[in-house]
Amino acid sequence: MRLSLLAIASTAMLALGMIVLSANAGSIDDTDSDLIPDVFDNCSAVANGPGTAGQCNQVDADGDGFGNTCDGDFNNDNVVTGADFSILLAVFGTTDPVSDLNCDGVVTGGDFSAFLSLFGGAPGPGATAI
Repeated sequence: MRLSLLAIASTAMLALGMIVLSANAGSIDDTDSDLIPDVFDNCSAVANGPGTAGQCNQVDADGDGFGNTCDGDFNNDNVVTGADFSILLAVFGTTDPVSDLNCDGVVTGGDFSAFLSLFGGAPGPGATAI
């Protein structure tokens, strides 16, 4: 009888341990809490997924692997500079999808503000650069 109780207790502890291990084994990072795991997120530091109300939802208009929300590098030279600012000015007030950083359909002051926050840095980070 004592051996049976020991076997049952050992089996229960092993099963409980497996449940705890399996719960932690599948942990997935989502740094910006936009419901897109970082390994797939094209803008992992700024929310731009389905968990973000009315925003870009992973739009990457120029196809460079970085979502519009964190990609002010319009000429794709891997840094946001005055050259990119010139491009933004040239399309200001238009429906240019590449320079529409907030994905509201028109390049406006909101995109300019977003661009200023990105100025001097590299696009991303995104899954292509993690």
